[in-house]
Amino acid sequence: MATVWRTQCAFARLFAGKTGQILNNATYLGTKLTPGSQSVLVSKKYSNYAHSPFVTRIKEQYDYEIVKKPQEWEYVERLLPFETLPKVTLKDSYPSGWVPPKEEALNNPYFVRRNKYSDLPIFLNISHRGMRKISSIKKIEGDIWKMNDELKAYLKMKNNKFVQTRVHEVGRFIETKGDYVNDIKEWALAKGF
Repeated sequence: MATVWRTQCAFARLFAGKTGQILNNATYLGTKLTPGSQSVLVSKKYSNYAHSPFVTRIKEQYDYEIVKKPQEWEYVERLLPFETLPKVTLKDSYPSGWVPPKEEALNNPYFVRRNKYSDLPIFLNISHRGMRKISSIKKIEGDIWKMNDELKAYLKMKNNKFVQTRVHEVGRFIETKGDYVNDIKEWALAKGF
């Protein structure tokens, strides 16, 4: 430890008069601080909020003016994202294969609301290192139990086997055990959702 202290003092002597300006290392380098430099070093710590001084208002350094809708703002507005997505222009077919919802879907006792991108909320959850696959359909409104019965009957007819489902009435979703995402989407589009 003594050798380290001597080297630090030798290092301090090398700088001679400049050691007082090294604020963080001044006490370790064996230099004396002047009263002016101590005020810079010591920060007063208050015990709680009540004893600390009030914050003074900082003087503004720059003058500025507030302008409502300048001419340049139209260039900025083009770069901002949409607050709501624009309505889709209806066509006979779309290159992506997307199908718009039909008006007849509102006549059913249940309804599947699309997300903000106009996609069906049908997902596949894979867990347990790919061994567990659960297909889920979300955002269901109306008679969820009737929808579960019709969906189960459709999947049983299409795949020629019994399909297990789980209905979450409060969460408004139905889960099926297995990878049936494409079949559920096909059924939902046939219903007009």
